[in-house]
Amino acid sequence: CHKDFEEVSKIDVVLQLEFPDNFIKGYQPENVSINVKNNITGQVINSTSDSNGQVLMSLLPGTYSITASRSYSAGEALPITGYEQESYVNANITPVVVTDSKTVNVKLSGSRSGGLVIREYYYSGVPVNYFYDLFIEIYNNSTEAIRVDSLYLGNTKSASATAYGFIGATQDSVFLSHVWMVPYEGAARYLEPGESLVIAMDGINHKSDPLGNPNSPVNLGPGIADYETYWPYTNRDADEIDVPNLVHVYASGTAGFDWLPGVGGAGLVIFNTADIETLPVRREPGVSAATQYKAIPVSDIIDGLETVSSASITAASKRLPIAIDAGMITVGANYSGKSVRRKVKTVINGKTIFVDTNNSSNDFEVNNTPSPRKWN
Repeated sequence: CHKDFEEVSKIDVVLQLEFPDNFIKGYQPENVSINVKNNITGQVINSTSDSNGQVLMSLLPGTYSITASRSYSAGEALPITGYEQESYVNANITPVVVTDSKTVNVKLSGSRSGGLVIREYYYSGVPVNYFYDLFIEIYNNSTEAIRVDSLYLGNTKSASATAYGFIGATQDSVFLSHVWMVPYEGAARYLEPGESLVIAMDGINHKSDPLGNPNSPVNLGPGIADYETYWPYTNRDADEIDVPNLVHVYASGTAGFDWLPGVGGAGLVIFNTADIETLPVRREPGVSAATQYKAIPVSDIIDGLETVSSASITAASKRLPIAIDAGMITVGANYSGKSVRRKVKTVINGKTIFVDTNNSSNDFEVNNTPSPRKWN
């Protein structure tokens, strides 16, 4: 048996990077790291943009995902952005179909570091189908005290095997299923540099409490959790009286017995806004369900994190705009007992500074033992 095979030729592709429109004109995005992933084979090619903001590549015909990122020191950022503050650019584009020679424009999004960040997010739960030990840790990564009463926390719709959330073509809003708020308790509450705020789904010691699960890795009881998310709508959520409740501001639905962003991951954001009641709601395009989501302007978002169910999820399924989180991160499996936590950048005078490039693929790592207020 004899067959003739024609060798597939590679195709020349130019990636042309562009700075955000609000950056100062006259500069090119030089030395930006580029990752080009073949969506079929999984092969990743790494490169760096030249002095013209270009990357020249030879690729096999196929469908690709492109990510780009670079950090700038405060001194480097000043002439480019107009701000003397550590800054970052990111991009995430998919799908890019390569069938013939072409130029692909890669528009970068910019952001500045500092302020409040999501330090750790534990959402995966443990066997057997126990997910009440979720917690979120918010950390002051800056050098100044930050007021946190009336800080908002929200999540996008959770993931399923077939559907993820939506962000819209303009990527100017985040669409949230639920919104919570840190209460004002008679006096302003400030988070000092290097301090964190721990928010629990249920503020109990999940390892030993009769309502908990011995497989749980965390104690989120009084003295550990600062707040818990009490679900008052169906009278089925236990209320730990010694852990204050967040204020539930918005719900896309109030069925069920607890707040559940989803053990398969969700987009998570913290933000401030002037009047949340006036912000619009929107139905998901192309979906018949009447569920409505609160639209939060990207300009109001302080920090965001996109968690997904597996590493096979591509940017086409993102729920957070690239300006908020250019990447995605996963613990790898539901009910694994693992969390995602931000990587340590440096320690200065005893204060830990965490990596913050607005790209969770680079900024976060999987933590086998969820650990509120433990940096190592």
